[in-house]
Amino acid sequence: MPITTLPLGVTAVMLPDLDFDEQIALLKRCGVTHYSIRPRIIPEGERGKAWGNWGNHKFDLTPARLVKEGKEIRKKLLDAGLTPFGTVPAVTLSDSDDVLKEAFEGAAITGAGRVRVSPLNWTGYPHNQVINYAETVKKNVEGYQRVVTLARGYKQKVVIETHCGSIAASPALALNICRNFKPEDLGTIFDIANFNIEGAYNPNLAVAVLDQYIDHVHIGGSRRVQGLYDSAGCRQSATVQVPIGEADLYIPAWLKALHDAGRHVPLMIEDFTQNVSGALRLETSAAALHRALASL
Repeated sequence: MPITTLPLGVTAVMLPDLDFDEQIALLKRCGVTHYSIRPRIIPEGERGKAWGNWGNHKFDLTPARLVKEGKEIRKKLLDAGLTPFGTVPAVTLSDSDDVLKEAFEGAAITGAGRVRVSPLNWTGYPHNQVINYAETVKKNVEGYQRVVTLARGYKQKVVIETHCGSIAASPALALNICRNFKPEDLGTIFDIANFNIEGAYNPNLAVAVLDQYIDHVHIGGSRRVQGLYDSAGCRQSATVQVPIGEADLYIPAWLKALHDAGRHVPLMIEDFTQNVSGALRLETSAAALHRALASL
């Protein structure tokens, strides 16, 4: 496999149909070196159903189980030559100290180094309502001050994802929160797939805005498709998840922007193409990224 200063990783949420040992074997086959842990509680209504990214998972790793089995999980990854890198639990600034401490403890035990914590009430603002942006940012900054202090006790970094629909959806929106912290305390998950949904940003500008706050990247593909028309005859846009090579955003340009700016951070694959196995999605995405990185 090509050697690059932008190492490939995967977020476990995209491998719902594989147990932990199967995931490890797949990563090694694909030349993927970094593993982002996804502690989560399977919704009761999803148990026993078909495997799904946000539904039933074969590797049922709850936050409590991560704390209990974290040492073993870390050992298995290291023994396979893989790097545990970050956890992405479903926690937000709205959660209690106890919930957040459990997330930080699990990450510390596995040596993950960073934990995603989403803004207040997940998105950080109400949909389809007038908001006071300055006040919303102020409340989120105060929330991250509390969370960063908690995380410091476990020697973990906090990361906020540039998630579509959130108060940190774009590089500039995320910077309005992050600029109040040191990059070693609060960073961003630079989510390229979500940028595709929010709108096309210039890759070099996007990287320059967040710069040292870019901790790592979520990389996947999506494409805008024909949406429904409203009663006034205006077409509403919609998106579908697609392989990286089929994305509306030109992924090689984003890789080059990161590389040229010296942001040599892990690229965590999140391919949510529908009706395709997790193994095939990772094999396809990893191969495409290896080819693109080899040309840098």
